[in-house]
Amino acid sequence: MITIRKQEAANWLLFDYQATLHTLREKLRLFEQKYEQSWNAFEHKVKISEKEIFSQWDDYMEWKAYVKMSDEIEYKIEEVKHGHFEIE
Repeated sequence: MITIRKQEAANWLLFDYQATLHTLREKLRLFEQKYEQSWNAFEHKVKISEKEIFSQWDDYMEWKAYVKMSDEIEYKIEEVKHGHFEIE
């Protein structure tokens, strides 16, 4: 049996979360490049458009998911940095 300190677990979590966040940010950057605008501007454009462009709606759903996942990972990183987690 080995003993793992909470700080070691935190370091592993942070590494994993930061790697995931890096991947998500790259996907967000690709969408920003593709549409030459921010998420907020794109979301507004898609929502007010009178004509549905299905390829944009597909990208909208995917981009929105990446934004949400990115926000969740950023929250988890902050929680781990402040020691707000338990090991069972």
